[in-house]
Amino acid sequence: MASEPYGSRIGARAASLPPAATEGIRGDPADDLGPPVEPNLVRPREIPGARRVGRNTVEILLFRGLSTPLALGLVILQSRFLEPEGRGAYVVAVLGVTIVSRLLGQLGVAVSNRLRVEAEETRALVHRALGLGIGGGLLAVPFIAAAGAGLGGIDLDVALVAAFALVPNVVWQSVSGVLLGQARVRLWNYVQLGSPVLTLVGMLVLVVWLDLGVLGAVTAWLVANVATAGFALTAARDLWLPLRRPRLDRVARSLAVLAAGMGAVQVINLLSYRVELFILDRHAGLAEIGIYSVAMQAAEAMWLLSAAVANAVTAPAIHDEEAAAVRLVRRAALRALGLTAAVALGLGLAAPFVLPLALGEAFGDAVRPLLLLLPGVVLYAPVSVLVVFLSVRHGRPRLSVVVSVVGMAVTLGLALVLIPRHGVSGAAVASALGYAAGGALAWLFFARVARAGLRRVA
Repeated sequence: MASEPYGSRIGARAASLPPAATEGIRGDPADDLGPPVEPNLVRPREIPGARRVGRNTVEILLFRGLSTPLALGLVILQSRFLEPEGRGAYVVAVLGVTIVSRLLGQLGVAVSNRLRVEAEETRALVHRALGLGIGGGLLAVPFIAAAGAGLGGIDLDVALVAAFALVPNVVWQSVSGVLLGQARVRLWNYVQLGSPVLTLVGMLVLVVWLDLGVLGAVTAWLVANVATAGFALTAARDLWLPLRRPRLDRVARSLAVLAAGMGAVQVINLLSYRVELFILDRHAGLAEIGIYSVAMQAAEAMWLLSAAVANAVTAPAIHDEEAAAVRLVRRAALRALGLTAAVALGLGLAAPFVLPLALGEAFGDAVRPLLLLLPGVVLYAPVSVLVVFLSVRHGRPRLSVVVSVVGMAVTLGLALVLIPRHGVSGAAVASALGYAAGGALAWLFFARVARAGLRRVA
Protein backbone atom coordinates (compact mmCIF):
# COMPACT_ATOMS: atom_id res chain seq x y z
CA MET A 1 0.00 0.00 0.00
CA ALA A 2 1.53 3.30 -1.05
CA SER A 3 0.59 5.51 1.93
CA GLU A 4 2.21 7.68 4.59
CA PRO A 5 4.20 5.85 7.29
CA TYR A 6 2.23 5.09 10.46
CA GLY A 7 4.43 7.32 12.56
CA SER A 8 3.93 10.25 10.20
CA ARG A 9 0.17 9.93 10.45
CA ILE A 10 0.35 9.97 14.27
CA GLY A 11 2.63 13.02 14.19
CA ALA A 12 0.31 14.90 11.86
CA ARG A 13 -2.74 13.99 13.98
CA ALA A 14 -1.03 15.12 17.19
CA ALA A 15 -0.02 18.40 15.59
CA SER A 16 -3.65 19.15 14.81
CA LEU A 17 -4.78 18.74 18.46
CA PRO A 18 -4.90 21.60 20.99
CA PRO A 19 -1.97 21.90 23.45
CA ALA A 20 -3.93 20.39 26.32
CA ALA A 21 -4.70 17.30 24.32
CA THR A 22 -1.12 16.82 23.19
CA GLU A 23 0.17 16.98 26.76
CA GLY A 24 -1.81 13.85 27.46
CA ILE A 25 -0.02 11.83 24.83
CA ARG A 26 3.58 12.89 25.66
CA GLY A 27 5.80 10.56 27.62
CA ASP A 28 7.85 11.29 30.69
CA PRO A 29 10.35 14.15 30.43
CA ALA A 30 13.11 11.59 30.83
CA ASP A 31 11.93 9.94 27.62
CA ASP A 32 12.98 13.08 25.72
CA LEU A 33 16.61 12.20 26.41
CA GLY A 34 16.38 9.00 24.32
CA PRO A 35 16.12 8.59 20.58
CA PRO A 36 12.70 8.82 18.94
CA VAL A 37 10.68 5.63 19.28
CA GLU A 38 9.39 5.99 15.71
CA PRO A 39 12.28 6.79 13.33
CA ASN A 40 9.85 7.73 10.54
CA LEU A 41 9.16 10.94 12.45
CA VAL A 42 12.62 12.29 11.66
CA ARG A 43 13.83 10.41 8.57
CA PRO A 44 13.43 11.92 5.13
CA ARG A 45 11.59 9.96 2.50
CA GLU A 46 13.67 7.01 1.31
CA ILE A 47 14.25 7.00 -2.44
CA PRO A 48 14.24 3.40 -3.74
CA GLY A 49 17.67 2.45 -5.04
CA ALA A 50 19.15 5.95 -4.58
CA ARG A 51 22.03 4.71 -2.42
CA ARG A 52 22.70 1.66 -4.56
CA VAL A 53 22.97 3.05 -8.08
CA GLY A 54 26.63 2.09 -8.43
CA ARG A 55 26.16 -1.34 -6.87
CA ASN A 56 23.05 -2.03 -8.93
CA THR A 57 24.83 -0.99 -12.12
CA VAL A 58 27.70 -3.37 -11.38
CA GLU A 59 25.28 -6.16 -10.48
CA ILE A 60 23.29 -5.69 -13.69
CA LEU A 61 26.51 -5.66 -15.69
CA LEU A 62 27.61 -8.89 -14.01
CA PHE A 63 24.34 -10.53 -14.94
CA ARG A 64 24.67 -9.11 -18.43
CA GLY A 65 28.13 -10.64 -18.44
CA LEU A 66 26.37 -13.98 -18.12
CA SER A 67 23.51 -13.32 -20.53
CA THR A 68 25.61 -11.76 -23.31
CA PRO A 69 27.74 -14.88 -23.93
CA LEU A 70 24.52 -16.88 -23.87
CA ALA A 71 22.98 -14.62 -26.51
CA LEU A 72 26.12 -14.88 -28.64
CA GLY A 73 26.05 -18.64 -28.12
CA LEU A 74 22.50 -18.68 -29.46
CA VAL A 75 23.61 -16.77 -32.55
CA ILE A 76 26.48 -19.21 -33.12
CA LEU A 77 24.24 -22.23 -32.59
CA GLN A 78 21.53 -20.92 -34.92
CA SER A 79 24.09 -19.93 -37.55
CA ARG A 80 25.78 -23.33 -37.47
CA PHE A 81 22.68 -25.51 -37.42
CA LEU A 82 20.05 -23.43 -39.23
CA GLU A 83 22.20 -21.96 -42.04
CA PRO A 84 21.67 -18.32 -43.14
CA GLU A 85 18.17 -18.97 -44.54
CA GLY A 86 17.00 -20.76 -41.39
CA ARG A 87 18.48 -18.03 -39.23
CA GLY A 88 16.58 -15.46 -41.28
CA ALA A 89 13.30 -17.40 -40.87
CA TYR A 90 13.84 -17.54 -37.09
CA VAL A 91 14.46 -13.78 -36.94
CA VAL A 92 11.26 -13.08 -38.88
CA ALA A 93 9.20 -15.45 -36.68
CA VAL A 94 10.40 -13.88 -33.44
CA LEU A 95 10.18 -10.32 -34.78
CA GLY A 96 6.37 -10.25 -34.97
CA VAL A 97 6.00 -11.39 -31.37
CA THR A 98 8.66 -8.98 -30.17
CA ILE A 99 6.94 -6.00 -31.78
CA VAL A 100 3.63 -6.63 -29.99
CA SER A 101 5.41 -7.56 -26.75
CA ARG A 102 7.19 -4.22 -26.74
CA LEU A 103 3.79 -2.53 -26.95
CA LEU A 104 2.15 -4.50 -24.12
CA GLY A 105 5.20 -5.18 -21.96
CA GLN A 106 5.41 -1.56 -20.71
CA LEU A 107 2.42 -2.05 -18.42
CA GLY A 108 4.72 -2.79 -15.48
CA VAL A 109 6.65 0.44 -16.06
CA ALA A 110 3.32 2.28 -16.24
CA VAL A 111 2.49 0.86 -12.79
CA SER A 112 5.73 2.35 -11.42
CA ASN A 113 4.91 5.74 -12.92
CA ARG A 114 1.39 5.63 -11.47
CA LEU A 115 2.74 4.91 -7.99
CA ARG A 116 4.91 8.03 -8.20
CA VAL A 117 2.19 10.34 -9.48
CA GLU A 118 -0.61 9.22 -7.18
CA ALA A 119 -0.83 7.00 -4.12
CA GLU A 120 -2.33 3.69 -5.23
CA GLU A 121 -2.42 0.16 -3.91
CA THR A 122 0.37 -1.72 -5.72
CA ARG A 123 -1.36 -5.08 -5.92
CA ALA A 124 -4.50 -3.65 -7.49
CA LEU A 125 -2.42 -1.86 -10.12
CA VAL A 126 -0.51 -5.06 -10.92
CA HIS A 127 -3.83 -6.92 -11.31
CA ARG A 128 -4.96 -4.32 -13.83
CA ALA A 129 -1.64 -4.46 -15.69
CA LEU A 130 -1.63 -8.27 -15.93
CA GLY A 131 -5.28 -8.31 -17.00
CA LEU A 132 -4.63 -5.81 -19.78
CA GLY A 133 -1.48 -7.60 -20.90
CA ILE A 134 -2.94 -11.10 -20.98
CA GLY A 135 -6.18 -9.97 -22.65
CA GLY A 136 -4.40 -7.92 -25.28
CA GLY A 137 -1.90 -10.72 -25.92
CA LEU A 138 -4.58 -13.33 -26.50
CA LEU A 139 -6.31 -11.08 -29.00
CA ALA A 140 -3.05 -10.50 -30.89
CA VAL A 141 -1.95 -14.16 -31.23
CA PRO A 142 -3.92 -15.03 -34.42
CA PHE A 143 -2.92 -11.78 -36.11
CA ILE A 144 0.77 -12.39 -35.39
CA ALA A 145 0.60 -15.92 -36.77
CA ALA A 146 -1.20 -14.77 -39.92
CA ALA A 147 1.22 -11.89 -40.49
CA GLY A 148 4.27 -14.11 -40.02
CA ALA A 149 3.03 -16.66 -42.52
CA GLY A 150 1.50 -14.21 -45.00
CA LEU A 151 3.93 -11.29 -44.96
CA GLY A 152 7.07 -12.85 -43.54
CA GLY A 153 7.12 -15.84 -45.85
CA ILE A 154 7.67 -18.42 -43.08
CA ASP A 155 5.78 -21.67 -42.52
CA LEU A 156 2.44 -21.37 -40.70
CA ASP A 157 3.39 -23.85 -37.95
CA VAL A 158 6.54 -21.85 -37.18
CA ALA A 159 4.57 -18.58 -37.11
CA LEU A 160 1.90 -20.07 -34.84
CA VAL A 161 4.34 -21.53 -32.32
CA ALA A 162 6.14 -18.19 -32.14
CA ALA A 163 2.84 -16.32 -31.64
CA PHE A 164 1.98 -18.45 -28.59
CA ALA A 165 5.06 -17.01 -26.85
CA LEU A 166 3.47 -13.55 -26.74
CA VAL A 167 1.35 -13.87 -23.59
CA PRO A 168 4.05 -15.37 -21.32
CA ASN A 169 6.54 -12.84 -22.68
CA VAL A 170 4.21 -9.95 -21.80
CA VAL A 171 3.64 -11.41 -18.32
CA TRP A 172 7.28 -11.57 -17.32
CA GLN A 173 8.05 -8.23 -18.95
CA SER A 174 5.23 -6.59 -16.96
CA VAL A 175 6.38 -8.09 -13.67
CA SER A 176 9.92 -6.95 -14.48
CA GLY A 177 8.74 -3.36 -14.95
CA VAL A 178 7.22 -3.26 -11.46
CA LEU A 179 10.32 -4.84 -9.89
CA LEU A 180 12.56 -2.27 -11.54
CA GLY A 181 10.42 0.62 -10.30
CA GLN A 182 10.81 -0.74 -6.76
CA ALA A 183 14.61 -1.15 -7.17
CA ARG A 184 14.34 -4.93 -6.65
CA VAL A 185 17.27 -5.35 -8.98
CA ARG A 186 18.45 -8.79 -7.86
CA LEU A 187 15.14 -10.48 -8.63
CA TRP A 188 14.79 -8.42 -11.82
CA ASN A 189 18.16 -9.77 -12.93
CA TYR A 190 17.11 -13.36 -12.33
CA VAL A 191 13.97 -12.86 -14.41
CA GLN A 192 15.92 -11.25 -17.24
CA LEU A 193 18.44 -14.10 -17.26
CA GLY A 194 15.76 -16.79 -17.44
CA SER A 195 14.77 -16.45 -21.08
CA PRO A 196 18.22 -16.67 -22.74
CA VAL A 197 19.39 -19.50 -20.47
CA LEU A 198 16.31 -21.62 -21.09
CA THR A 199 16.25 -20.81 -24.81
CA LEU A 200 19.83 -22.02 -25.16
CA VAL A 201 19.08 -25.23 -23.26
CA GLY A 202 15.98 -25.83 -25.37
CA MET A 203 17.86 -25.29 -28.62
CA LEU A 204 20.59 -27.70 -27.60
CA VAL A 205 17.87 -30.33 -27.15
CA LEU A 206 15.50 -29.52 -30.00
CA VAL A 207 17.89 -28.17 -32.65
CA VAL A 208 21.23 -29.88 -31.98
CA TRP A 209 20.09 -33.21 -30.58
CA LEU A 210 16.69 -33.78 -32.20
CA ASP A 211 17.47 -31.81 -35.39
CA LEU A 212 14.05 -30.10 -35.57
CA GLY A 213 15.39 -27.08 -37.45
CA VAL A 214 13.61 -23.72 -37.35
CA LEU A 215 10.47 -25.19 -35.74
CA GLY A 216 12.61 -26.61 -32.92
CA ALA A 217 14.35 -23.26 -32.40
CA VAL A 218 11.07 -21.37 -32.16
CA THR A 219 9.60 -24.03 -29.85
CA ALA A 220 12.60 -23.68 -27.54
CA TRP A 221 11.98 -19.92 -27.41
CA LEU A 222 8.28 -20.49 -26.57
CA VAL A 223 9.07 -22.91 -23.72
CA ALA A 224 11.68 -20.52 -22.34
CA ASN A 225 9.14 -17.67 -22.20
CA VAL A 226 6.53 -19.84 -20.48
CA ALA A 227 9.03 -20.99 -17.84
CA THR A 228 10.34 -17.44 -17.28
CA ALA A 229 6.80 -16.13 -16.79
CA GLY A 230 6.12 -18.90 -14.27
CA PHE A 231 9.28 -18.05 -12.33
CA ALA A 232 8.52 -14.31 -12.34
CA LEU A 233 4.99 -14.82 -11.03
CA THR A 234 6.19 -17.21 -8.34
CA ALA A 235 9.16 -15.17 -7.15
CA ALA A 236 7.20 -11.87 -7.15
CA ARG A 237 3.94 -13.33 -5.83
CA ASP A 238 3.75 -10.57 -3.20
CA LEU A 239 2.91 -8.20 -6.07
CA TRP A 240 -0.24 -10.02 -7.18
CA LEU A 241 -1.39 -12.47 -4.47
CA PRO A 242 -4.13 -12.73 -3.33
CA LEU A 243 -5.47 -12.62 -6.86
CA ARG A 244 -8.57 -10.55 -7.49
CA ARG A 245 -10.47 -9.74 -10.62
CA PRO A 246 -8.86 -6.66 -12.19
CA ARG A 247 -11.02 -3.58 -12.52
CA LEU A 248 -11.23 -1.98 -15.93
CA ASP A 249 -11.79 1.55 -14.63
CA ARG A 250 -10.26 4.99 -15.07
CA VAL A 251 -7.01 3.85 -13.46
CA ALA A 252 -6.78 0.87 -15.83
CA ARG A 253 -7.36 3.17 -18.78
CA SER A 254 -4.61 5.52 -17.61
CA LEU A 255 -2.24 2.55 -17.32
CA ALA A 256 -3.18 1.43 -20.81
CA VAL A 257 -2.66 4.91 -22.29
CA LEU A 258 0.74 5.42 -20.66
CA ALA A 259 1.88 1.88 -21.49
CA ALA A 260 0.72 2.34 -25.08
CA GLY A 261 2.71 5.55 -25.35
CA MET A 262 5.88 4.00 -23.95
CA GLY A 263 5.21 0.82 -25.92
CA ALA A 264 4.87 2.84 -29.09
CA VAL A 265 8.39 4.11 -28.47
CA GLN A 266 9.60 0.52 -28.14
CA VAL A 267 7.74 -0.62 -31.25
CA ILE A 268 8.93 2.29 -33.38
CA ASN A 269 12.46 1.74 -32.09
CA LEU A 270 12.24 -1.92 -33.00
CA LEU A 271 10.84 -1.15 -36.43
CA SER A 272 13.52 1.49 -36.86
CA TYR A 273 16.17 -1.09 -36.00
CA ARG A 274 14.58 -3.61 -38.36
CA VAL A 275 12.99 -1.58 -41.16
CA GLU A 276 16.01 -2.21 -43.35
CA LEU A 277 15.43 -5.96 -42.99
CA PHE A 278 12.22 -5.77 -45.00
CA ILE A 279 13.91 -3.78 -47.78
CA LEU A 280 16.89 -6.13 -47.68
CA ASP A 281 14.57 -9.13 -47.98
CA ARG A 282 12.95 -7.59 -51.05
CA HIS A 283 16.26 -7.00 -52.82
CA ALA A 284 18.51 -9.80 -51.50
CA GLY A 285 16.51 -12.56 -49.75
CA LEU A 286 16.59 -14.41 -46.43
CA ALA A 287 20.26 -15.39 -46.69
CA GLU A 288 21.34 -11.73 -46.69
CA ILE A 289 19.00 -11.08 -43.76
CA GLY A 290 20.73 -13.87 -41.86
CA ILE A 291 24.15 -12.31 -42.50
CA TYR A 292 23.05 -8.75 -41.69
CA SER A 293 21.19 -9.87 -38.55
CA VAL A 294 24.48 -11.23 -37.15
CA ALA A 295 26.19 -7.86 -37.66
CA MET A 296 23.20 -6.02 -36.22
CA GLN A 297 22.92 -8.26 -33.16
CA ALA A 298 26.64 -8.04 -32.43
CA ALA A 299 26.55 -4.23 -32.64
CA GLU A 300 23.36 -3.76 -30.66
CA ALA A 301 24.60 -6.14 -27.96
CA MET A 302 26.66 -3.18 -26.76
CA TRP A 303 23.43 -1.50 -25.71
CA LEU A 304 23.33 -3.95 -22.83
CA LEU A 305 25.79 -1.59 -21.14
CA SER A 306 23.61 1.49 -21.51
CA ALA A 307 20.55 -0.56 -20.60
CA ALA A 308 22.27 -1.67 -17.39
CA VAL A 309 22.98 1.96 -16.49
CA ALA A 310 19.39 2.96 -17.32
CA ASN A 311 17.90 0.11 -15.29
CA ALA A 312 20.05 0.93 -12.27
CA VAL A 313 18.91 4.57 -12.18
CA THR A 314 15.23 3.96 -13.02
CA ALA A 315 13.88 3.83 -9.46
CA PRO A 316 15.77 6.89 -8.10
CA ALA A 317 15.12 8.80 -11.33
CA ILE A 318 11.39 8.21 -10.83
CA HIS A 319 11.16 9.04 -7.13
CA ASP A 320 13.88 11.66 -6.44
CA GLU A 321 13.53 15.43 -6.47
CA GLU A 322 13.70 17.13 -9.87
CA ALA A 323 17.17 18.65 -9.59
CA ALA A 324 18.67 15.42 -8.26
CA ALA A 325 16.95 13.41 -11.00
CA VAL A 326 18.32 15.71 -13.72
CA ARG A 327 21.87 15.39 -12.39
CA LEU A 328 21.55 11.63 -12.03
CA VAL A 329 20.21 11.08 -15.55
CA ARG A 330 22.79 13.39 -17.15
CA ARG A 331 25.69 11.60 -15.45
CA ALA A 332 24.24 8.20 -16.27
CA ALA A 333 23.73 9.07 -19.96
CA LEU A 334 27.32 10.25 -20.32
CA ARG A 335 28.54 7.13 -18.54
CA ALA A 336 26.54 4.98 -20.96
CA LEU A 337 28.10 6.83 -23.89
CA GLY A 338 31.64 6.32 -22.61
CA LEU A 339 31.22 2.64 -21.78
CA THR A 340 29.67 1.87 -25.16
CA ALA A 341 32.40 3.73 -27.03
CA ALA A 342 35.13 1.77 -25.23
CA VAL A 343 33.51 -1.58 -26.01
CA ALA A 344 32.88 -0.55 -29.64
CA LEU A 345 36.58 0.07 -30.11
CA GLY A 346 37.45 -3.40 -28.88
CA LEU A 347 34.69 -5.04 -30.91
CA GLY A 348 35.77 -3.26 -34.07
CA LEU A 349 39.33 -4.51 -33.67
CA ALA A 350 38.32 -8.10 -32.91
CA ALA A 351 35.40 -8.61 -35.32
CA PRO A 352 37.40 -9.33 -38.52
CA PHE A 353 39.05 -12.28 -36.79
CA VAL A 354 36.32 -13.50 -34.41
CA LEU A 355 33.19 -13.54 -36.61
CA PRO A 356 34.46 -15.85 -39.38
CA LEU A 357 36.15 -18.10 -36.81
CA ALA A 358 33.07 -18.38 -34.59
CA LEU A 359 30.29 -18.49 -37.18
CA GLY A 360 31.97 -19.91 -40.24
CA GLU A 361 33.15 -18.44 -43.51
CA ALA A 362 29.55 -18.05 -44.72
CA PHE A 363 29.18 -15.21 -42.22
CA GLY A 364 32.45 -13.48 -43.03
CA ASP A 365 30.50 -10.86 -44.98
CA ALA A 366 28.97 -9.67 -41.68
CA VAL A 367 32.20 -7.93 -40.65
CA ARG A 368 31.88 -4.88 -42.89
CA PRO A 369 28.28 -3.98 -41.96
CA LEU A 370 29.19 -4.46 -38.30
CA LEU A 371 32.01 -1.91 -38.55
CA LEU A 372 29.69 0.53 -40.33
CA LEU A 373 27.03 0.15 -37.62
CA LEU A 374 29.31 0.83 -34.65
CA PRO A 375 29.46 4.68 -34.70
CA GLY A 376 25.68 5.04 -34.83
CA VAL A 377 25.15 2.44 -32.11
CA VAL A 378 27.55 4.34 -29.82
CA LEU A 379 25.80 7.69 -30.40
CA TYR A 380 22.39 6.14 -29.69
CA ALA A 381 23.47 4.42 -26.45
CA PRO A 382 22.47 7.28 -24.04
CA VAL A 383 18.88 7.27 -25.35
CA SER A 384 17.88 4.37 -23.09
CA VAL A 385 18.84 6.50 -20.07
CA LEU A 386 17.26 9.72 -21.37
CA VAL A 387 13.98 7.92 -22.07
CA VAL A 388 13.73 7.02 -18.36
CA PHE A 389 13.57 10.75 -17.63
CA LEU A 390 11.25 11.68 -20.49
CA SER A 391 8.78 8.79 -20.52
CA VAL A 392 8.86 7.19 -17.08
CA ARG A 393 9.49 10.11 -14.74
CA HIS A 394 7.66 12.84 -16.64
CA GLY A 395 5.12 10.64 -18.41
CA ARG A 396 5.86 12.23 -21.79
CA PRO A 397 6.38 9.24 -24.07
CA ARG A 398 5.35 11.34 -27.08
CA LEU A 399 8.76 13.00 -27.01
CA SER A 400 10.41 9.59 -27.07
CA VAL A 401 8.07 8.63 -29.92
CA VAL A 402 9.29 11.65 -31.90
CA VAL A 403 12.90 10.54 -31.31
CA SER A 404 12.07 7.08 -32.59
CA VAL A 405 10.07 8.32 -35.58
CA VAL A 406 12.85 10.65 -36.68
CA GLY A 407 15.39 7.84 -36.39
CA MET A 408 13.16 5.47 -38.34
CA ALA A 409 12.42 8.05 -41.04
CA VAL A 410 16.13 8.69 -41.59
CA THR A 411 16.85 4.96 -41.66
CA LEU A 412 13.99 4.20 -44.05
CA GLY A 413 14.79 7.02 -46.45
CA LEU A 414 18.45 6.12 -46.66
CA ALA A 415 17.74 2.37 -46.83
CA LEU A 416 15.54 2.83 -49.89
CA VAL A 417 18.43 4.57 -51.63
CA LEU A 418 21.42 2.61 -50.36
CA ILE A 419 20.28 -1.02 -50.10
CA PRO A 420 19.54 -1.57 -53.83
CA ARG A 421 23.07 -0.40 -54.65
CA HIS A 422 25.13 -1.58 -51.70
CA GLY A 423 23.17 -4.41 -50.06
CA VAL A 424 24.01 -5.13 -46.40
CA SER A 425 26.57 -2.32 -46.27
CA GLY A 426 23.93 0.17 -47.41
CA ALA A 427 21.58 -1.15 -44.71
CA ALA A 428 24.28 -0.62 -42.08
CA VAL A 429 24.99 2.98 -43.14
CA ALA A 430 21.27 3.79 -43.15
CA SER A 431 20.86 2.38 -39.65
CA ALA A 432 23.94 4.15 -38.27
CA LEU A 433 22.78 7.56 -39.51
CA GLY A 434 19.28 6.91 -38.18
CA TYR A 435 20.71 6.10 -34.76
CA ALA A 436 22.80 9.29 -34.78
CA ALA A 437 19.78 11.47 -35.65
CA GLY A 438 17.65 9.91 -32.91
CA GLY A 439 20.40 10.26 -30.31
CA ALA A 440 20.91 13.96 -31.01
CA LEU A 441 17.18 14.68 -30.75
CA ALA A 442 16.89 12.80 -27.44
CA TRP A 443 19.55 15.02 -25.88
CA LEU A 444 17.69 18.12 -27.12
CA PHE A 445 14.39 16.97 -25.56
CA PHE A 446 16.11 16.07 -22.29
CA ALA A 447 17.60 19.56 -22.02
CA ARG A 448 14.23 21.22 -22.70
CA VAL A 449 12.22 19.07 -20.26
CA ALA A 450 14.89 19.41 -17.57
CA ARG A 451 14.89 23.22 -17.83
CA ALA A 452 11.10 23.36 -17.66
CA GLY A 453 11.00 21.04 -14.66
CA LEU A 454 13.63 22.99 -12.76
CA ARG A 455 11.75 26.26 -13.41
CA ARG A 456 8.57 24.75 -11.97
CA VAL A 457 10.21 23.75 -8.70
CA ALA A 458 12.32 26.93 -8.37
